[in-house]
Amino acid sequence: MGEIKSESHDSRRNAAERKKSNLAFAFFCMDRDRARDMEIFYAFCRLMDDIADDASEPPEVRREKLRAWKDEISRAYAGGENLSPLGLEMMSLVGRRNIPQKYVQDIIDGVTRDTFDRDFESFEDLRGYCYGVASAVGLASIHIFGFKNPRTIEFAETLGYALQFTNILRDVRDDALRLGRVYIPVSEMRHFGVSKEDLKDPSRNPACKKLFKLMHFRAKHFFNKARRLVAPEDRRALAPAFIMWGIYERILDLIAARDFDIPAKPLKISKLEKILLALSAIRRSKIRQPELKSGKAVVVGGGVAGACAALRAAREGFDVELVEARGGFGGRAASIEWLGARLDNGTHALMGCYENLFEYLELLGSDGADFFKPVKGMNFFFPGGKNLAVKFPGKRDGILKKLFSILRFRKLEGFFSFANLSVLFGLKTGIGLPHDNETALEFLMRKDVPRAAIDNFWEPFCVSALNTPLDAASGQLMANTARKSLLAGGDAALLYLPVQPLADAFGNLPIFIEGVGSRVRFGEKIEKFGFEKCRISAAVTSKGERIEGDFFVSALPPKAMSALLGDSPLHEVLDSLRQNAILNVYFTSQNKLFDCDYACLIGSPLHWIFDHSEKLPQSLRNGGLSLYGITVSACKLDSDKNSIRKLISSELEKFFGNFEIGEILPMRFADATLACSLSVCASRPNSRDGESVASNFLLCGDWIQTDLPSTLEGAALSANEIAL
Repeated sequence: MGEIKSESHDSRRNAAERKKSNLAFAFFCMDRDRARDMEIFYAFCRLMDDIADDASEPPEVRREKLRAWKDEISRAYAGGENLSPLGLEMMSLVGRRNIPQKYVQDIIDGVTRDTFDRDFESFEDLRGYCYGVASAVGLASIHIFGFKNPRTIEFAETLGYALQFTNILRDVRDDALRLGRVYIPVSEMRHFGVSKEDLKDPSRNPACKKLFKLMHFRAKHFFNKARRLVAPEDRRALAPAFIMWGIYERILDLIAARDFDIPAKPLKISKLEKILLALSAIRRSKIRQPELKSGKAVVVGGGVAGACAALRAAREGFDVELVEARGGFGGRAASIEWLGARLDNGTHALMGCYENLFEYLELLGSDGADFFKPVKGMNFFFPGGKNLAVKFPGKRDGILKKLFSILRFRKLEGFFSFANLSVLFGLKTGIGLPHDNETALEFLMRKDVPRAAIDNFWEPFCVSALNTPLDAASGQLMANTARKSLLAGGDAALLYLPVQPLADAFGNLPIFIEGVGSRVRFGEKIEKFGFEKCRISAAVTSKGERIEGDFFVSALPPKAMSALLGDSPLHEVLDSLRQNAILNVYFTSQNKLFDCDYACLIGSPLHWIFDHSEKLPQSLRNGGLSLYGITVSACKLDSDKNSIRKLISSELEKFFGNFEIGEILPMRFADATLACSLSVCASRPNSRDGESVASNFLLCGDWIQTDLPSTLEGAALSANEIAL
């Protein structure tokens, strides 16, 4: 025991140095007695950490010292015999503050893990370690702070995770370089293709940044979860915890602001900024805040809307269970394999104005050139072979060029007419919008827009963006879509085509969800909901399992959700949401049809044609084979292979002359998107209309009311509009 006493003395002698830490910094807002107790407890925690980290002694010796302290703590709780000075103080402290022995012993067990050279295999393995070195510290601390609401116990455990996960991200390079330690699950490093050596200099492997985004996401999840668990009656007592919280979340935000460029020496903030953060935290502790939702969110459907909803709920601090009937993400935006090429089931183009979707893709590390490429230009083709090339503004173009990018269509017949320019100006400024119950065509005709401008510009835009012809589409929805895209200026009008299937861009989502302790279920379908007192109590899967939750989010298409809900107030609304089909046709040819990324075929039932040749295996490209995809929006054609082949041959001959079609793959999606007619737009429900079924039931999807048509951006926006 003499050895322990010596270390206890050294620990107390170095107390002044230790007060520089963030934990000690939080003591000043406490009354004298509680601050003194925290100093004793902090000295104990620091000593345990120092013993575990003492590289001058073999691991076996360090473990023996920690075992000796476990015995001493047991004796302290039993009344105290042969205790060191610090042991005596701990005995008095734990008795005075009624700190459960389990928490103190868990702290010693946690730091003991550092004396073993073992990897963390999974998130749960890492979480167990973080519980001991951080959450158990918080659980003991709240007994010193004082608390009344039992929910504060869960708050303390959760905040402990948040602080420790921030520590791990902040120190990731320092731990690898100085200590040779890695506090990241092996499964996550393997998923992203990151080695231990990479962590010493992350700039050598771009995949490190994707891994760091996951680590940042994890810490944010636990900070936000803690925020939802704060009990109003304990706010003032928790001021020291709020100070720690403010300092560490600030560090976490700085890491993200630096684009995850982790320095070799751990990032720190100045003492002045710590003081300002502390004062702000104390002020917040005195202000009553509205209570927030908390608990578990069950998301049904793994399309783009469901994937974004699950990701948002997890980031916002909810435990999540995502259930998808298929074997992967994407929903209607699925991937296929054909002729050795990995393709989308349709060409899912994105625009720069898709800020909600890009937010989620950036979060997952899937927004770069490996997934999407900006389109440099397109061609308008007319029967007889005439064509007009249009160059798109690039990311490096000046602001004026981007602001007036709509003028790139000026060579189209009728576009530069006074009437058409007046319509564009009125839409951009909001002073010449369509009337209620006015179709897009009726609006344009009322404004005397020339027929050439309607056929060459407005019809292609409307049918591609709304999947609805001008004569049926809502004028207001078309106008709103044009204002947010083509007329918004800047990067909003930039067009992006997928380099890989869109579903692959969500490939990291399972590890993000599971990386915070939540779950993804593929290949399971929700068969029914269980109701209790106007609430959904559980969802029952096709495997007969009950998934309980605090609230449920349906990201299913209207027909699938209508079938699931049966006779409900929403049933009639869902059945009224008519949908339009889209036909996508892939075909090969030895002929190269054009030299741009895609083309619009004016006056043809085949609306758009995209060049996907770069996705073919190199051997086929070397043989001169080209791969094209045709998109027919608001399609009324069937998908019979022979009739589609004949149609493509006859139509494309009008635009490109004689050529030969090779292989062909038609795919028709009967219920691809909402038909954006006046009646359908008036019937679209909003995210909270699910509350007519159950008070804890919410809706998301590209078909709910977002003031956008059924686009990928509408799906992502609907996830952001869920009231969490």
